[in-house]
Amino acid sequence: MRRAVTAVAVAAVVFVIAGCSSNAEGKKNPGAGGNGVKTQASAKEFARTYQEALNDQDWRRACQMRTERYRHGTVHTCVNDNTEATPTASPSPSESSGPPLRRADGSIIPPRKTPSASGPDRAKTSRAKAGGAVTVPAIGDRPAGTGVRVEYTLIWPNSTTTTKKALRLVKQGSGWLVDQAEEIFTSDEAHGNPVRDALMRE
Repeated sequence: MRRAVTAVAVAAVVFVIAGCSSNAEGKKNPGAGGNGVKTQASAKEFARTYQEALNDQDWRRACQMRTERYRHGTVHTCVNDNTEATPTASPSPSESSGPPLRRADGSIIPPRKTPSASGPDRAKTSRAKAGGAVTVPAIGDRPAGTGVRVEYTLIWPNSTTTTKKALRLVKQGSGWLVDQAEEIFTSDEAHGNPVRDALMRE
C-alpha cells in the first residue's frame, strides 16, 4: 500500500514539473501558441488590405501602409510618384484645330471618341486573397519580417489573368508596414516555399 502511495506521489510531482516546463516553453516561444496564430492572421489581413488599396489605385492609403524605405520618402512623395495624370475630357489643341470634316452632302463627320475623364476601360479585379505567412530573414537593407502571399485575378471580356505576389511585412509598433513586394514566378512555386524564395531574391 505504501509503495502504491509513493508511486502516485512521484507521478504527481513529474506531472507538475512537466506542466511548468511546458508553460515556460510557451512563454519563450509565443509563436507556438495562440499568439502566433493571431500574428499570422493580422499579417495576412494587412497584406490583403494593402493589395486591395493598390488594386483600387488608392495611393494615399497604399503609401501610408509602406515603410519609409520602401516608399522612397514621404507619403506625399510616394503618392505623387505613383499617381498618373488623369485624362481630360476636353480635346487637345491638335484634336480641335482645323476645320471639321464634312461629307459630300455637307454634313459634319463627328470626331473619333477619345478617352474621357474616367479613363479607358479596364479589367475587373477580383477581391484579393492572402495566405501562406512565413518568417523571412533580413537581406541587404531589407529587415527581417513576415512574408505573405497575395493573389488576385484580372477579369477581361475574353480571358482572365491571376497575379501572385509575395509581400514582406515588418512590425511597426502593434501594426505592420510593407517593405517589399515581389512577383511569385512559376520557378518559385516549383520549390517548397515560394513566398520566401521570391522575397530572398537580390
